[in-house]
Amino acid sequence: MRLMSKLLMTTLLAGSILNVACAREDAHTTEKKSTKSEVVKKNSKLTDEQKHQKRLLEYVKRAISVNKNYKLKGIRIRQAKDVKDLPGWKVYFLDIDLELLQQKGKQITVHDKIFSNGKYIVRDFINIVNRSSLKDKLVPDMDPSFYRKDHLIYGKESAPNKIVVFSDPICPFCQGYLPKLLKAAKENPDKIALYYYHFPLIMLHKEAPTVIKAAMAAEKKGMKDVMQKVYDIKFNIDTSDEKKILSVFNKKMGTHITSKDIHAKDIEARYNFDKKYADKMMISGTPTVYFNGKKDFSRKKYLEVIKKK
Repeated sequence: MRLMSKLLMTTLLAGSILNVACAREDAHTTEKKSTKSEVVKKNSKLTDEQKHQKRLLEYVKRAISVNKNYKLKGIRIRQAKDVKDLPGWKVYFLDIDLELLQQKGKQITVHDKIFSNGKYIVRDFINIVNRSSLKDKLVPDMDPSFYRKDHLIYGKESAPNKIVVFSDPICPFCQGYLPKLLKAAKENPDKIALYYYHFPLIMLHKEAPTVIKAAMAAEKKGMKDVMQKVYDIKFNIDTSDEKKILSVFNKKMGTHITSKDIHAKDIEARYNFDKKYADKMMISGTPTVYFNGKKDFSRKKYLEVIKKK
């Protein structure tokens, strides 16, 4: 889905800079059923930013609707943030609902971001000194809907610091980082509420989906501290053979998880739910950590919390 998002917006913003003022004519057309005075009155109540967002959405709608592979069902600006290094510019995070016409009406939501200063829109800014992408560094803030009780792995819901982590138990960076974070949250329940989301890097770790679902099945059967044990054991099996993975998992975890267990409807639903929420936050690597709604690029903010008396 992230690949589709990139392809979609690459087509949409084929030019490096586009004048969004050209969307004004379309905006007027969509309101042709209203009288001119009604339109003027309605628009006069909008702030300059609201007017700009309206023009921006109208432009994106027009650009997307011409593609024969999908039909636009809806588009929203989920969030807009000022770009610190570029005065006057903002980054807009878009949620785009599409119907895939060649897949029997299947509907998906893709997420992307674009930049605008009120007159122009661009897909990205590249730092010519270090060749880094500004787009890659800007991420949406997290809303409270991610603080779900069924994802709370350690800590109290009432804890003042909310940490959300997206992780893959086969990822070597996660294997080095998660045990410390899990331990800190477990030992400081009044300070930290740790919410865990599965995000398997399937292209790199083909055993990840089965290990994750087996872990979820073990939790379902009442096993405690499952993810802590999974990270301590370090399952690096390098196979997609479900039977072989479950055999190793059961032997090392002391469980009796079956293929039927990991394909139960509720397990599949939870697995897909986590992937959907990771996509919503445009997660591309692991471990990705959010601290009180903001992405923690250092992944160390929790250390400041546990040091405080």
